[in-house]
Amino acid sequence: MQKLEQLINAKIMPLAEKMTKNKILGALMEGFIRTSPITLGIAFITIVGNFPIPGWTNYLKEIGLMAHVDAITNGATGVLTLYVIYSLAMAYAKRLETNEKNAAIISLAFFIMIIPQTITTTVMQDGKAVESVINALKLDYLGGQGLFIGMIVALVVTKLYAYLSSKNLTFKLPDSVPPMVSQSLSPVFVVTIIFVLAFVIRVGFSFTPAGDIINFFIQTINAPLNSMVASPISIIIIMGLLAILWFFGIHNAVLQGPLGVISLTMVMGNIQAFQAGKELPYLLPSVIYGGMMASGFMSIVIGYMFKAKSAKFKQLAKLSFIPSVFNITEPIMFGMPIIMNPMFMIPQCFTQIISGFVTWGLAVTILPVSLNPTMSLLPWTTPIFIKMPLAGGINYTIIMIICFAITFMMWYPFIKVADRHEYELEQANEESLQNVK
Repeated sequence: MQKLEQLINAKIMPLAEKMTKNKILGALMEGFIRTSPITLGIAFITIVGNFPIPGWTNYLKEIGLMAHVDAITNGATGVLTLYVIYSLAMAYAKRLETNEKNAAIISLAFFIMIIPQTITTTVMQDGKAVESVINALKLDYLGGQGLFIGMIVALVVTKLYAYLSSKNLTFKLPDSVPPMVSQSLSPVFVVTIIFVLAFVIRVGFSFTPAGDIINFFIQTINAPLNSMVASPISIIIIMGLLAILWFFGIHNAVLQGPLGVISLTMVMGNIQAFQAGKELPYLLPSVIYGGMMASGFMSIVIGYMFKAKSAKFKQLAKLSFIPSVFNITEPIMFGMPIIMNPMFMIPQCFTQIISGFVTWGLAVTILPVSLNPTMSLLPWTTPIFIKMPLAGGINYTIIMIICFAITFMMWYPFIKVADRHEYELEQANEESLQNVK
């Protein structure tokens, strides 16, 4: 382990530092960190609203509170892409030394312009259910499904705004005009050019089968996976791909199509066979899926951070540990950040893949699992250390513990080196402040 830490210090840390000095990567990291208060602030309400007690959500619906829980959640994570665009554009504009507020608001407008602005719904007309198209923005596109496109928009529009502004295309106003008015009106020509680009993109993608840029992106990623069936290798591929894409800021929602089809096939097929007293048709893929979910249980990583040297890591552990127990990982993903952070690319991208193959090997050799598939119907916030023992007994519990150990071993050296680096930065900042005084 010590040799691995030395390797990380000698090779990966310098490379990570060099990459984070890049304006784009630096802006991405700052942009995600600045949105972390939203994901942290919503965690308590999300946990309470989806507390893993049978009948709890139904009770909240009966007393009329669930709709308000959903509204608060949607107001935060449901439109998270908008917050990321604004924060990321401001961070990148600061590095490009251009007007931050203009870049942020223009990026937001550009994103809204290029996404679908109509929703097809069913209404009753003359006693018949007919389809009707209404003008509305779909939350899916403002949340996880639009996150990656939103990141690209923030970076491209901000860069284009900075470039065009440097070409003296701004509208010159007299010095007597208040600065706020001048800053708002001077980039009219620049913004017009940018919005013409939005128009071209919107029209261009309207001629594709997808109809718009968001669905084109989703379909492009989903296409090679849609033909997959529930099997051990397909589960490892999809779950591994989820982890890799999440590192690059592509939310799991983008793959909800193929993943939803496969998971639903496994769950319903297994439950029907279980109730009929037959052999489970998707036993092994389901066991592997559980093992990979266990390896993504970030509380294992966050628990170590309580012993960190740096104040940043300690505070982040205090804020994100409880949410992570209930499978809410956004606080740590955005707060560290792990997304687009070169330091954590290896553990984020490969831990679950390794655990998938280990689970596969154990389940077909020394730790066969007798699965109760009805446990998969428990709420998504049910802690994995409760769900897996209930679902598969002692052997599944042992597999879970082994996956936890893999997670710890994969993350430990990287967290330790990153913590030491943060601690050194904090010490240097303290010395600088003392010297100023």
